[in-house]
Amino acid sequence: MGNVVIATLGPLYDLDEVKLHLRVEGNDDDTLIEAMMDAAEQQVLQYCNISLVPFGKEATFKVAALMAITAMYDNRAGEGEVSLPASSKNLINPYRWLRV
Repeated sequence: MGNVVIATLGPLYDLDEVKLHLRVEGNDDDTLIEAMMDAAEQQVLQYCNISLVPFGKEATFKVAALMAITAMYDNRAGEGEVSLPASSKNLINPYRWLRV
């Protein structure tokens, strides 16, 4: 994998950007979406066993997290398990640290 530089960054996305991605208008679901934003970011980081997004890979992690948010939002009724989508995993697999 080579050297990976990790730096503290700002948020991967903001509420307006996520709502545009989800095609949500209005403010009724803002609190729910904000919670999903936090959960999705943690989900992609936990999957990779890292605590910060690798420097220069923000776009990759952003797209992976947006896909996770979409899965969460589409299943907000809680009728099934929402795991990290396979498409998200495919994007971030190169940055995954496996511990043995």
